Amino acid sequence: MGLQHSVYRGYGFEIPATTDFDALDEALAEQEPDRRVHHYFLGDFEQLFLLVAAEEVEENTATALTAADFARYEIPAWTAALHRVAVRLGHGAHPEPTWLVLHDHS
Repeated sequence: MGLQHSVYRGYGFEIPATTDFDALDEALAEQEPDRRVHHYFLGDFEQLFLLVAAEEVEENTATALTAADFARYEIPAWTAALHRVAVRLGHGAHPEPTWLVLHDHS
């Protein structure tokens, strides 16, 4: 078994990794395409994140988070979509969404 390495950037927050997988799949099943929330695990399921606007950062490349990212017109809709999913999962007291860079090496 080899190690897998990936890096993503996206807008969201962490929720408890103990969240039920079936409930997670159900909460993510019916969404609007432009506000689609995804889940990402880091490590061997130690950390779980809800993200929108997630994109993979290719190996040996750089990605920038700029002021334009923080001013995107979609942020209020993304924040609302993230909140709806978190509430459906019983995590209404989640952290405030922010831009994240997730580096997984598992």
